[in-house]
Order: sequence, then C-alpha cells, then structure tokens
Amino acid sequence: MLARFAEARLWAAAQAPYLASALFALRPVVLEPYVDEETGEPVPDDDFRAFPADTRWNVHLDPGATLATAPPVVGWWLLHHIGHLVRHHATRSPVSANAPSTHATGEAGAPDSIARRWNQAADAEVNDDLEAAGLDSPAGIISPHALGLPEGRLAEEYLSLIEVLDTAHSKGGRRLAELIDCGSAADGIPHDYEDSASGDGLSETERDILELAVAREIETRSAARATIPGGWRRWASERLHPAVDWRAELGAMLRRGARQAAGRVDFSYSRPSRRPAVDSIVMPAMVAPAPEIALVIDTSGSITPAILTGFLAEVTAIIARASGPSRRLHVICCDLNAHPVQTVRRAEDIELLGGGGTDMREGIGAALALRPRPDLILVLTDGQTPWPDRRPPVPVVVGLVEPGPGYHTETPPPGWAHVIALPATA
Repeated sequence: MLARFAEARLWAAAQAPYLASALFALRPVVLEPYVDEETGEPVPDDDFRAFPADTRWNVHLDPGATLATAPPVVGWWLLHHIGHLVRHHATRSPVSANAPSTHATGEAGAPDSIARRWNQAADAEVNDDLEAAGLDSPAGIISPHALGLPEGRLAEEYLSLIEVLDTAHSKGGRRLAELIDCGSAADGIPHDYEDSASGDGLSETERDILELAVAREIETRSAARATIPGGWRRWASERLHPAVDWRAELGAMLRRGARQAAGRVDFSYSRPSRRPAVDSIVMPAMVAPAPEIALVIDTSGSITPAILTGFLAEVTAIIARASGPSRRLHVICCDLNAHPVQTVRRAEDIELLGGGGTDMREGIGAALALRPRPDLILVLTDGQTPWPDRRPPVPVVVGLVEPGPGYHTETPPPGWAHVIALPATA
C-alpha cells in the first residue's frame, strides 16, 4: 500500500514539478482496515476515498480504498490536498469547532451543511488549478467549470454562490455534488481518525518554511516561462509579497465579534435541557444569543453613492455569513445627523439618505441607542469625520473607503476601532 502511495506521489510530482517539495513533505498514515468478514480482504471505505489530510500534512490512507484506486487518482488527491494546505483553508473555515457535528459527509443538519458547503467551496478554489494543468478530475468532484461559476475566485466567494446552488438543488431532491471529506486540512475540524494514528507531523514553522520554498520554486519556474496555472502563480506572489484581502479581513473581524457575542451563554427554559430530570425538576438549557450587528453608513457629500453601492452588496453578504442569512440588519445612514434606522435583509433594500457634512459620532450614538444594543458596529466611511472621544461599549469596525475626488482623510480613526482599508472600488 505504501508502494501505491509512493507511485502516486511520483506521478503527481511529474505532473506538477513545482509542487515536488510539498508532495514529498506529505506523510502517509495507514488507518485500520475495514475487512470483509468472509474473505479477510480489506474493503474500500467510501468515507476515505479522498484520502483526507490534516493540518500537519498527514495523509490518511484507508487500505481498501488505496489498493482499489489507481495511482494517478491517488496522485490527483495529493495535489488537491496541497492546495487546501498551502491556502490555509482550515484557518479560513467558517465551521465552528464547538458545533455538535461538523462533518462534510454528515447528515446532522445545519452544522454539517456548513461543513459540506465550505469543503465544496474550498474544493472549487483548488480544483480549477488542477483542471488548468490538464489533469482529469475523479468522478463527482466539484469545480467552478462544472457548476458554471467564474474561475479564479476565493473559497469565501464560492461559498455564497454554492449556498444558492445547493439550496436550489435541495428543493429538487438532488445533491449539488457527492459528499466528500477532505479532512481537517479543508475545514479545520479534527477528526477521530486523526487522533488515533496520525502522530506528529510538520510544525507551524516547518510549514511556513515549506510554503515559502514552494512559492519561490513557482516564481523561479514562472520567470523561466514554465507552464504553471495562473492560480498557483497568484498564490506564490501573494505568499511572497502578501497583501491582505479586505473581504477576508472584514469577514474574520465580524466572525470574531460574532463569536464573542455567541459565547455569552445563559440558561433558558425556551427549550428543556437534555439532562434527565432529577426529582421531577426540569432543568433549563444553555442558549447562545445570535449576534446583532449594526451598519452605520457615511452618506455625506465627500463619498459618492456609486462607491457606497458597490461596497454595500459585498459588506451585507459578509455580514449575513457572519451572523446568519435570516438575520435582519439595522442600517443607519449618517451625515451631520443620524437618519432613521432601516431594518433590511438585502443591500438593495437600503435607501441612502443624506448628503451634507459628516459626524459619525451621531451615527455611532444612534447605533448604541438601539434596543437590543448591537454586539458590534460596522462603520462604512471615508474618514472625513470627528470620532467619539471614548471607546464605545461594543466593538467598532471601520471600513475605510477612499475619499471622493478632491478630498483626503484628515482625521485617522481612533485606536479603539478596528480599521480595514477598502480599495478604490469593490
């Protein structure tokens, strides 16, 4: 079986020599075989047909699945998992480690749906590069081309598109794609089989050194005009010359604020505790409130509606992913004064009011006056405004938009705000 793995790794290195050092850093871990009771031969376990990887660069081999799979297919999966690992899909995953069940091939409702869709979105980010390299994908594999989605996007962008497609397919009683588990390398959730046999793998420092070596190899071969898919060239450039993507940064900031709010648990009789009653006393269950996020929009004359409209669609989509798609969003337009609160579900429902001077103190004050008080305030502004003298009692995230023509930012946001610089256009 290890010979099959070695053959697959050589095949993969021949297809993508710029990933050779990463391929030979993968560590095979042989799992306990699932054996046929009559023949005693190992039987392929379909849950391991993707040879899942963990974040320590261990690849888990089910003996039955490995022996039943051709080396080029095993090699394809090795290249696929390297894509998950170097793109850090585990740390980018929206799957909560505290969810009751988070298995990409599970059927336990919402938590498993999130894990499955994220695994598919991460697969889409990885697989278009494998298709661009001319490699045939195994059957049932998701890819942007197969779904009719644009290529070259991030997993976070594919996630919202896949949610729409998956919902539509579910109404028709069909799956969007086969259920495939790529392991914690894709979703960041440790699996039971990883604890039992994987042992030690690469440390964080070793992973960083390896990724930098792979990125330099890609840049060197690109400079020599070697054929390398565009996605890998972009990854290498971003790895060696990092630039923070504002969508990912804003999403991470909102999720962090949401987790802080969700972590404030309390007892409630809205649903009974699962623990058995003692002396006929029904115990309350622990509940976690859904986080409330208020959006304050700078609608002064220095920021054009065209710029705001472009960002609002993306910002509201990021908020929906952080706090839940069914949540209503409280929006406050603000110039010199805070305008009436709008409660909306979509960016298209927001009516931009105002056009005069700017005083974000009014908008933030109006957001704090909401009941219930928001758990996090997101301010979308060009920074041409005075700010509150004191830190507000809730976290404030400032999306700093480029000022309009003839304007420039005079007063930087205060130190208590988390500032995310937004590009000139969304």
